[in-house]
Amino acid sequence: MLQKGYILSNRYEIIEKIGAGGMSIVYKAKCNKLQRYVAIKVLREEFVSDEEFVSRFRVEAQSAASLSHPNILNIYDVGNEEDLYYIVMEYIQGKTLKEIIDEEAPFSSTKTLKFGIDIASALQHAHKNNIIHRDIKPQNILVTDEGVLKVADFGIARAVDSSTVVTTGNAIGSVHYFSPEQARGGYIDKTSDIYSLGIVLYEMITKSLPFEGESPVTVALKHINEELPSPSSINSHIFPSLEDIIIKATQKKTDNRYKDIDEMIKDMERAIDEPNGKFVNKRNVIDSPTIEMTKDDMKIIRGEQKYSNDKDIDMEKTIESDFENYDEDYNQDDEDIDMEDEYEEKNPKEKWVLVGAVFTSFIIIVILSAVGINLIKNYLTPKVVEVPSLIDMTVEEAKKLLEEKKLVLVEAEEIYDDDIEEGRIAFQDPQEGTVINLNSEVVVKVSKGYQTFEVPNVVDYDYDSAIRKLEEYFNVSVDSQYSDIVPENHIIAQNPKEGTLLKSGETVRITISLGEEVQTVPVPRVVNLSEEAAVNQLLNAGLTVGSRTYVPNDEVEKGYVISQGVAQGEMVRAGYAVDLVISEGMQKTDEEETPTPTTNAPVEKVIEIMAPTDIDTQLVNVKVRLNRENQFAYDNNHDISEFPIKVPIAGYGEGFIEVYINDVIKYRESITFNNPVNTTEETE
Repeated sequence: MLQKGYILSNRYEIIEKIGAGGMSIVYKAKCNKLQRYVAIKVLREEFVSDEEFVSRFRVEAQSAASLSHPNILNIYDVGNEEDLYYIVMEYIQGKTLKEIIDEEAPFSSTKTLKFGIDIASALQHAHKNNIIHRDIKPQNILVTDEGVLKVADFGIARAVDSSTVVTTGNAIGSVHYFSPEQARGGYIDKTSDIYSLGIVLYEMITKSLPFEGESPVTVALKHINEELPSPSSINSHIFPSLEDIIIKATQKKTDNRYKDIDEMIKDMERAIDEPNGKFVNKRNVIDSPTIEMTKDDMKIIRGEQKYSNDKDIDMEKTIESDFENYDEDYNQDDEDIDMEDEYEEKNPKEKWVLVGAVFTSFIIIVILSAVGINLIKNYLTPKVVEVPSLIDMTVEEAKKLLEEKKLVLVEAEEIYDDDIEEGRIAFQDPQEGTVINLNSEVVVKVSKGYQTFEVPNVVDYDYDSAIRKLEEYFNVSVDSQYSDIVPENHIIAQNPKEGTLLKSGETVRITISLGEEVQTVPVPRVVNLSEEAAVNQLLNAGLTVGSRTYVPNDEVEKGYVISQGVAQGEMVRAGYAVDLVISEGMQKTDEEETPTPTTNAPVEKVIEIMAPTDIDTQLVNVKVRLNRENQFAYDNNHDISEFPIKVPIAGYGEGFIEVYINDVIKYRESITFNNPVNTTEETE
C-alpha cells in the first residue's frame, strides 16, 4: 500500500487511501503539475504478476478513457512505475449512490426517475461506443455534492462483439444486480446493463433488494428462477408507470426487456410527466416464463464446467425421437382401420344396426341441445367485467359505479397527490380496463391533497449547505447583494421565512452576500502642485494622504510635489492612502555662498470673469475656488452692469480655479502663479 506523501511518477502526491476493491486500491492524490486533486486506482500487488488481471486492468483504462460524458467518471492518465500499474481519474467530492440509498431511501418516484435517467444516459454513451459496463450497481455510481451522477468502474467492461460471454466459473459483476444470463455464465448483450439498471431503480424506490440469500449461488438462482417482487407491494407511493418500467427492464428473457437503452430513457422521461400513464409496451412481459435450470446450468453457476450448447442438441434429438414415435403410431392406426374395413365387409347386417344407432343418438342430441341450449350458454359464459376508471371520483360515486358493475370497493390508506383534490380517489388496483370476475374487490386510495413541507431556516448558512438543505423538497431562486455584516457567500435573507408550509417543488428565494462593497475612485494628478493643494486635491477625490517624504531637488520648487505613490488615473479603493514626495528646494554645498533670500509670499494673479448670459437677475454672486480648497478665494456680489469683473487670486506654482455664478459652477481652468524674480544689488 502506498504511504502518504509518496510521489508517483514524479507527479502525483499521495494524500490518503479512500477506497479498495477486489482488484485495486484507490487513493486521493494531488497532481503537482496541474495543481488539482485526483483519484488514483492502483492494481493490488498480488495481481501484478498475473497477466490476466493486468490485462483486465488495462482494458478498464482503455474502455473508460474512450468515453467522454458528463455522467461518466473522467480518466486523466494511465501509467505504470516499476511494479505499480495505475489509472488517474477525476476526484469526486461526494458519496456513492449506495451510501445515499442507505441514508435517504426510499426515494420519491420523481427522484428515482431522474437518477435513473442520468445512469441510463451514461450507458447510452457507452453502448453507442460498443461498450457494455457489466457491473451496474449503486456502489459504482458516485454522486457529487452538487447532485451530479457519475458512473465509474469500467473495470469489467468489454467491447461488444458477436461472442460476448461471461467467463465460466468466474462470473464477473455483483450477484445482487446480475442479469439471469450473467448468473448462468451465458451470452450477454446491452440488455444485461438494462436489467442491472432495473434492479438499481428497484432498490432506490424500495430501499431493498429483490433477491436475497445466504450465498451468492442462492441469489443467482433467484435471479434465474423467481419472479421479481412487485415494487408497489413494498412502496405503495410508486408511480404505476415507474413500476411498469422496472418490470419490463428486469424480465428474465432478453427479448422481453427494452430493446435498447434509448427506449428505456424515453419511457423514464415520459413517466415524470405521466406518473399514471400506461404507455410502457409490456407485450410478452406478462407471460414471460421462469427459466428452468438444468444440471449443466447449476454446474456453470458453481464454476464446475464451461457453458455449452449440448442441451440444445439433446433437445433436437428428443424432438426427432418424438416425430419417429408419432410416425409409428400413425402407421399402427392405419393397420387398425384396414382391419375394421375387412370386418365390415364380412358383417353387413351389423353394419346397418350400427348406422341406425348412430342416427338415433344424433336425433337425441339435437333435441337435448334445443331444449338446454340457453342453460348451457349461461353455464359456459365467463362471469367477468371490465374495471372502470375511478380516478378523481369521490368514494360514494365510485362505490355506486362498482355496484352497478357487480364489483366491491375496498378503501386502503390515504395518500398524498399533487394533482388529485383532497377527498377524491387518486389510486386504484386493478387499473382501468382490467378484466376481472364479478364480485371481485377493487382497492382504492383517497387523496389527502398535496403534501406540504416546512421551509427550513438557512439564514447565515453558507451557500452550499443552504442549497442542499432546501433542494430536498423545493426549487431555489438566488439573489445577491453587498453586505458589510454577513460574510461573503453566506445567506442574508430567505423568502418565505422558516416554518412556512410549501408544496414539494415550490420556490424558496434566498439572498446571498457578496461581502462588503468596495468603492473605487480614480487618483488625480498632484505632481507640481503645492503640498497643501495636493493634499486638498486627494481629499476631495475621496482619498487620503499617506507618507510625505521631503527631498532636495534642483528642478522643483520647495514645497511642491515631485512625485506621487499612485499614478494619475489608476483606480483604487476609496480612502486609499497616496504617498507624496515633496521638494526641499536646491541643495546647498560648502562652496556656495549664502543665497540671497527669496520671498515665500504667494504670487497674485488677476483673472477676468465675463458677464453670464443665462442669468435674469440684476444681482449676481461670484465665487472663485483655488485647487478645490475648503474655502473660496473670492466670494462677492456684483451688479450685472459691473461685468466684466477682475478678480485677484494669490497662490503658488500651477493649479486650477473653479468659477461659480449663483452657486452653479460655470467653468474650471488651470492657472500658473509665476514667482517674481529676486535680484541682489551689489554694494561697493
